[in-house]
Amino acid sequence: MLGVNSREIVLTSGGTESCNLALLGSPKPTMVAISAVEHAAVRAGAERAARVHGVPFVVLPVTTDGLVDVDQAIAMITTGALVSVMAANNETGVLQPLDALVAAAEASGRTMTLHVDAIASAPTKDTAAISSGAAMISVAAQKLGGPVGTGVLVVRSGLSLDPMITGGGQEGGRRAGTEDVAGAVGLACALEEARAEQIAGAPLVMRGRRDRLESLLLDAVAGSSVTAQRSERLDGHAHLTFEGIRSEELLVLLDREGIAASAGAACASGAPQASHVLLAMGVDPQRARGALRMTLATTTTDDDVARAAAAVIRSIEALTAQR
Repeated sequence: MLGVNSREIVLTSGGTESCNLALLGSPKPTMVAISAVEHAAVRAGAERAARVHGVPFVVLPVTTDGLVDVDQAIAMITTGALVSVMAANNETGVLQPLDALVAAAEASGRTMTLHVDAIASAPTKDTAAISSGAAMISVAAQKLGGPVGTGVLVVRSGLSLDPMITGGGQEGGRRAGTEDVAGAVGLACALEEARAEQIAGAPLVMRGRRDRLESLLLDAVAGSSVTAQRSERLDGHAHLTFEGIRSEELLVLLDREGIAASAGAACASGAPQASHVLLAMGVDPQRARGALRMTLATTTTDDDVARAAAAVIRSIEALTAQR
């Protein structure tokens, strides 16, 4: 399912460990560079890796559509750099131009070690295809409907990796500790099920329902906007911002309606903060604080979409009436 052989697989405890192992286990990079929209697990691991190796930590800019600016990225990357760019953003669903980045690096004569966080994209996209140019790939079971606490780091043959957990020779000396066989089997089954759904076209059906959900909200709510609507996005990701609405208030009302959603934003010291992803895309901070992320599944129905849209509309009307 991942397009590699068994010797290139390292079993981990999940996505966070997989990303950290890739970043902290890579020996002697000339710099550590990540996109401005990476998950916290990647950003924290990358910052620490740069400190440990005493090399620059570089943040690669993205466009207003949420895409890594390939030309600027290549200009900023040095030969021998460790670079981490996600396959798709976990908040907005935007698919990153990995092939273009790899091709541009090759054309410039720069060699780099590319790590791809494919955790968000794995349920609906062919990981082997979209990550073909990566040296390392992270996947987490629970995002695929598999068991929590199981993940994989793909490490291409010939690439050295220093273990973060020592004490045994498991996983080719790259991760000590007794393997969770049941978790590994669960992850393998989840990958197979997800790939079968992809081949059968289930994500495309889900995309149609996602588009319908967005259309219902855009038509009914003044000042609403779909984030990165011009970019290719994950089929089940609906990310919108609403003018004059605060995410935390909206989520409380949606929870009362039985709708599970998120703002896609971090919180610090109890104070709501605008998403770093939206800020990196140039979204106004005030508008970014009115973000709403809803993700569909292949089992989501037309009735689910209608119910969710109605709940969001009612909730926003209630909040607007209080102003």
